[in-house]
Amino acid sequence: MSDDQLHFIRDGIHTHLALPAEALFAAVPELRDYFSDCRWIRVGWGDYRYYGAEHQPAWLALRALFLPTSAVVGLLGTNDLPDTLSDRGSLYSIAINASIMESVALFISRHFKLDKCDQLTKVRDRTCGTQYFKSRGTYLILNTCNNWTSHGLSSAGLNLRPLFNFFPGQVERSVRKNGYLPLPL
Repeated sequence: MSDDQLHFIRDGIHTHLALPAEALFAAVPELRDYFSDCRWIRVGWGDYRYYGAEHQPAWLALRALFLPTSAVVGLLGTNDLPDTLSDRGSLYSIAINASIMESVALFISRHFKLDKCDQLTKVRDRTCGTQYFKSRGTYLILNTCNNWTSHGLSSAGLNLRPLFNFFPGQVERSVRKNGYLPLPL
């Protein structure tokens, strides 16, 4: 995997973008303090209380879908993207140029909600290494992680309709319609 590739990940009910760490550090330099030694950063977005919580009861998922809630950005630094996938996960590689990568990193950077001192606000860690930060935006059934990922893919030049990609399968089908197939793992 080369550093001029964006990746789309479908892993269960969540979708993610993954990009070279250096590309994201260029847009959000403060992230270097949290991810010191990784080649890639996997990025997701979701409900503040549900996404990344150790305990995810069904009522919390329903609350996230049907009541407007705050959001978080979830980041996982890694040197090997396939190692971050579950058995059901799919990984797609999308070759892009440096200016488009910058556009995707800028899209992601705009979703961090900064505190009064213009600093990131970390809200939790998972034992798997994922770190969660306060995010701009409201999570709701009409604005899920899958819509967010679709917007990120759209900023990379893929032809898709983010507003209609509520489910991970819809995002994946959109990626396939753009001519990409999952990498063999």
